[in-house]
Amino acid sequence: MELYNRVIDDLITRKNRLEEGKVNSIPFSLHRFSTELPGIEQKTTYHVTASTKVGKTQLSDYLFLYTPYFYALKNKEKIRLKIFYFTLEMSKEQKYQQFMCHLLFMLSRGNIRITPKDLRSADIRNPLSQDILDILASDIYKQYFQFFEETVVFIDNIKNPFGIYKFMKQYAQSNGVQHTKIVPFINNNTGEVESQQEIDDYYEANDPDEYVECVIDHIALLSPEKNGTLRDAIVKFSSEYSITLRNKYRYIMIIVIQQAAAQEGNENRKLGKLQPTLDGYGDAKVIARDADVIIGLFSPFRHGIQSYENYDITKFRDNIRFMELIAGREGGGGTVCPLFFDGGVNFFSELPLPNESELLKSSFKMLDRIRSGEIILRNNLMMMLYGADKYTPKFLQSTLHKTRKVMLNNLLN
Repeated sequence: MELYNRVIDDLITRKNRLEEGKVNSIPFSLHRFSTELPGIEQKTTYHVTASTKVGKTQLSDYLFLYTPYFYALKNKEKIRLKIFYFTLEMSKEQKYQQFMCHLLFMLSRGNIRITPKDLRSADIRNPLSQDILDILASDIYKQYFQFFEETVVFIDNIKNPFGIYKFMKQYAQSNGVQHTKIVPFINNNTGEVESQQEIDDYYEANDPDEYVECVIDHIALLSPEKNGTLRDAIVKFSSEYSITLRNKYRYIMIIVIQQAAAQEGNENRKLGKLQPTLDGYGDAKVIARDADVIIGLFSPFRHGIQSYENYDITKFRDNIRFMELIAGREGGGGTVCPLFFDGGVNFFSELPLPNESELLKSSFKMLDRIRSGEIILRNNLMMMLYGADKYTPKFLQSTLHKTRKVMLNNLLN
């Protein structure tokens, strides 16, 4: 009854936590979708899949990087967050630039929209405004960046499955205790106990409220082990190492998976089956069975579809995506969530229902601003900073007010 007692105790603890105002998951900011997927839970594997250049990395970052980051910043008394992001496709500097653009957009409530290309002054005709650099260097923004670096670790120099597993295991060993138990070795012929062996029983984290994420983006870019193939590396990581990290250490595994090119081929186009599927997993279909939750992302505009789920795609064009809960170990597959999408700043938001025309107007206004290339004037920057309150925790409010005063003086001088 030892295992039974441990499970019951855990259920009681989780119930009491909610009644005490604590949490058992990091909530998503997608309200209708949250009925099927309330939030990020410990000891869970999430797959995010889509065809190439649809936005699977951006959705993964929005759901599992930016959303938990903001939540942890505002709820330090409830959770601690640690994200190990194995960025197999981009450099850590590129990922940081994306975060800067997202932060500017969120804190200004959409008024400061700077893309990574803008941030890097990639266009010879359009160097980055000094005002933006001043904002990024302000005390309030430095506080956000400091917490980001305390929370998120981008790793771009470990690409093989065992190397990733070893890194995560070392973190677990440094931040928890592995309990063991003694089991007897019984001789099958005599039925007698010949020896005893000490084996791992269960792991106990030093901080049970720490949410540890391991992000792999994307899994097809793993480096094969010696004498192995890419498929071997994918299966080894997903079906062995990832499961161990999840089940043993209660880590949250987020694996980004590219759909096979055939998923968007002529045959599927004729059949109208272009959405991401489990069968469309590009390099190793068997790993779908390792996930607890599988999320797909689809772009109708990419395929010239004019109407989808009763939304007018001709108006939204490339700024609409449809997120689907493809499968869940506990059910709920097939749920579709329409999303407004702005790839330049890695922003998603749940769209109103297609018959809520008045609510949809705000989305169309945002689209007009994006497409017109609206430029933010210097004398508006101070006003935009006032939008930061929504995402600013109480312990940063005084810093925010000081920053506003400094910037106001700069604008007036």
